[in-house]
Amino acid sequence: MAKASPEVTLALEDALNQASVGLKKVSSKKMFGCHALWANGNIFALIWKEGRIGFKLPDQGVYEKLMATSGSAAWTIGPKKMSHWVLVPEGFHKKNAQLKKWAEISYGLCEVESPKKPKPAKKAKVAKNAPAKAKKIAKKNA
Repeated sequence: MAKASPEVTLALEDALNQASVGLKKVSSKKMFGCHALWANGNIFALIWKEGRIGFKLPDQGVYEKLMATSGSAAWTIGPKKMSHWVLVPEGFHKKNAQLKKWAEISYGLCEVESPKKPKPAKKAKVAKNAPAKAKKIAKKNA
């Protein structure tokens, strides 16, 4: 599928932002170059490049319910299916009540997930002869 025009993308961002009004501590930042909404450090919604709104639904029953709605699709990147993600029917894009309903459900499921812990920083490797090199440099600069 082709990439959506900037006008379509902006309209979808506005629709998604409107649907999330009233949800606490929602922030937005890019993910995969797309507008995405976050709660408690967890992504819960995004605008996919092809011009579709997607919600993360980590509860299998809820995921299946939205997937059973005509026009819904799994979010895929190339051959990879993104786990727990549903692209809502395009008809929802202009139905604020439907978007708000699914934004609230997704937010509720994702906001309570524990955010991913950052990986510990790797220790810098120190060369075995680092003290000798430091002495040489200090002597040279003196």
